[in-house]
Amino acid sequence: VECGADEVAIFGAASEGFSRKNINCSIDESLERFQDVVDQAHQDGVRVRGYVSCVIACPYDGNTEPAVVAHVAKKLMSMGCYEVSLGDTIGAGTPGSMVRMLDAVLQEVDAASVAVHCHDTYGQALSNILASLQLGVAVVDSSVSGLGGCPYARGATGNVSTEDVVYMLNGMGVHTGVDMDKLVDAGMFINSMLGRPTASRAAAAVLAKRIAQEHARSQEAN
Repeated sequence: VECGADEVAIFGAASEGFSRKNINCSIDESLERFQDVVDQAHQDGVRVRGYVSCVIACPYDGNTEPAVVAHVAKKLMSMGCYEVSLGDTIGAGTPGSMVRMLDAVLQEVDAASVAVHCHDTYGQALSNILASLQLGVAVVDSSVSGLGGCPYARGATGNVSTEDVVYMLNGMGVHTGVDMDKLVDAGMFINSMLGRPTASRAAAAVLAKRIAQEHARSQEAN
């Protein structure tokens, strides 16, 4: 607050194993602790976004029951979060499991207050996002160049890349207001700093097209 933050996040989980590994307490204990954070944030004029990890599966407990996800999401909303982001932390979801989970959650929380947060470990993130959009969810978390991960979810890749999500949405006629070329440039910058290749297929395709166009121009000049 002293630094001017206007939003904070609280991170819960839908599996006991991940909750204890990630934030060192049970699900119920975490929800009790979160209430004080939310109350103080609201007193300071700061809004709070809630997150639920492992909404599809957990690296310690296996598959997650949709009813548990719905319970945690409802609790986060009732304590004062303006939105709850549902995280497929290990990227194990498929459109089928995503729909089953969302069917349960949307019985307790309005779609306008739900976001999805998909990792792309098994290459299913875009399919899962599309399934979510078809159920009325309109907020999608992503990261430039697919950055991210979690030390307590070994083997999981980063979040779905923003470039891939924007490319898909553009193709669906959804206006995002995002300049794809500038987005790819941002990914190039951070990847150059980190010394890693892009994890975005869309960005890789855009970059390959740029190289081909530059080569064609140089050939014409010669």
